[in-house]
Amino acid sequence: MSLCRRLFSIALLLIAVPSCFALQPEVHHPLDALTPDEYWKAYKVLQAAGKLAPKTLFASVLLEEPVKSVVLAWKPGDPIVRKVDVVLLTESKSYAAVVDISANKLESYTELTKEQAPMSTTESRSFDEEIKKDPRVIAALKARGITDLRTVHCGVIPAGYVGLPEQTDGRRIGWGECSDEMDSLYRWDRRIAGIFYVMDLKEKKITRFSDNGAVPMPPSTSIYDADGGKAMPGTKPILTLEPEGPSYTVENGEVDWQKWHFRFRLDPRVGPVINLVSYNDGGKPRSVLYEGSLSEMYVPYQDPDEGWNSHVFLDGGEFFANTGSGGIIKPLQVGVDCPDYATFYSGTFFRDDGTPYVRPQLACLFERVTGDPMWRHWDGSTSAISGRPTRELIFRTVATVGNYDYIFDWRFAQDGSITVGLGATGILEVKAVKDQTADGDLSAAMVGKTPEGKRVEFGQLIAPGISAVDHDHFFSYRLDLDVDGPNNSLMVDKLVPYKLPDTAQGRKWIWAMMPEMAKTEGEAKYNVSVDHPAMWRFANEGVKNKLGQLTSYAIMPGETGISILPAEEWPQKRAGFSAHNLWVTPYDPNERYVAGVYTMGSKGEDSLPAWTKQNRNIMNTDIVAWYTMGFHHVPRPEDWPQMPTMWHTFTLMPYQFLIKNPTMDLPMTP
Repeated sequence: MSLCRRLFSIALLLIAVPSCFALQPEVHHPLDALTPDEYWKAYKVLQAAGKLAPKTLFASVLLEEPVKSVVLAWKPGDPIVRKVDVVLLTESKSYAAVVDISANKLESYTELTKEQAPMSTTESRSFDEEIKKDPRVIAALKARGITDLRTVHCGVIPAGYVGLPEQTDGRRIGWGECSDEMDSLYRWDRRIAGIFYVMDLKEKKITRFSDNGAVPMPPSTSIYDADGGKAMPGTKPILTLEPEGPSYTVENGEVDWQKWHFRFRLDPRVGPVINLVSYNDGGKPRSVLYEGSLSEMYVPYQDPDEGWNSHVFLDGGEFFANTGSGGIIKPLQVGVDCPDYATFYSGTFFRDDGTPYVRPQLACLFERVTGDPMWRHWDGSTSAISGRPTRELIFRTVATVGNYDYIFDWRFAQDGSITVGLGATGILEVKAVKDQTADGDLSAAMVGKTPEGKRVEFGQLIAPGISAVDHDHFFSYRLDLDVDGPNNSLMVDKLVPYKLPDTAQGRKWIWAMMPEMAKTEGEAKYNVSVDHPAMWRFANEGVKNKLGQLTSYAIMPGETGISILPAEEWPQKRAGFSAHNLWVTPYDPNERYVAGVYTMGSKGEDSLPAWTKQNRNIMNTDIVAWYTMGFHHVPRPEDWPQMPTMWHTFTLMPYQFLIKNPTMDLPMTP
């Protein structure tokens, strides 16, 4: 090793030690995350009230946020009332409780008769042995030459309502399949094709079993390269340093960076929650966003086989307590998920026995220099180049739900914009097929025909004998924008063709902006359209800038999509939010989860489309935006065995909020 390389390695060891902090074990603000002590208080209150049986499972333990008016009126030093929403599962019966942990009392306790508790990890893993005792399962495995059941895993996942005969009101139903891990390290390409069953979770019995025929299991794929490979020839080190530490400060859960100020917490169900975002304009803090977070994820698979089209996941509501821990977000890897110099934060979540635990490195905060100019111009008269470099602040978490990993970014920029980034990576869900190549006639497991006789494909061959099924990803973000205060209106600036007078010389048409104010939530359902472009702005009718314009923030979509399934399709009824890119409703503290609080077995009664049927006023009042970011995923061989991160974004951009470019005075070094 050369002396230069050796010195570099020593320097890297000295600086590549991440800063790791736990989120504050004390509560400093009404919106802070639950602490270990608060989890224990909730547990003890329920125990003292006689609500915990030996087999009771804690399916959900979440902070009950105070109503917005209480939070905005709160001042440091005021008392903080803390409550916890708890969902319990006891002998297949679901119960909802509210625990006032400030007063150490059980405020309410109700048995759920129609709604169902989400499936926990313990419940999910409790069916394997029972399933493998079923003679139909044993016979199907034997027909495939599988007699050693120690390497076979038969799982159950929450059954989204699709109108099956088994799905009567209140009946707790799941479905699943088996995999065989013989001669492999990982399970993702070991699913045993053709086997599918529906299970009564209370009775722990298979109510319906299907065997569509055996398909040879393809060779195991090396899913991971844990140690990494050699660097490409000519690769040289890239080193980023912060010799004086980060430029941001974090005190009692409050982040201060450049002109931005905000709070954050880590929530088991929706992951990162950003609160009380304000922008410092000339020494005056101006509110932008009261709260922003994910609300739900919807991932429907598109295959005619019931074993696959039953995969219609509402990942947030159905799986947050069934991901191997009490929350969707997972620990971050230093140098991969976040740079070495990032500050890392732990979080406190719950096990399904009700006990809390602290998980390290669940979130990171870091600055980065993008290498892009914030602005620049070459002046032809003086031959001078003017411009400024830029930096941004990133708050990042990663959620893992089954096979997929989702990188959640909140990116704060110096120009007053906030970009929300979603990076999808992880492992494709695949099935074994007879097909070895795609240049001949494909099997019925991969293709079909329309009534008109045209060929359609349900998946793509990504390796010999392995098909990745086509599917969708939809992410609903709840954005409680408070632009210069809570009362806002939705301004839709439509770009329309405008005909010039017949006497005009040359051109006869231009386009013009036609602003319209949406009056009710029934009107406020919009899709991104290249044929009918429009800008969506959240404006404060009571505040104007120095030019006399209403101050506002615009939602600027990136690449996105909406569902193309018919509205009468059951999965679409449950995840109706995916029909539009933007919905707007008046603020209601009970409307937090776009597909409902209880998604397991739900029919969509408590969902965004149901709420908007009230057609409430959204003018000059406290409103909430629900933005759907989605994409249709037709897999490719390059997505296998690990999918390169696919990014999608949208941006909250100031529009007439400021009176000039706020980055004109940035320094010449980032």
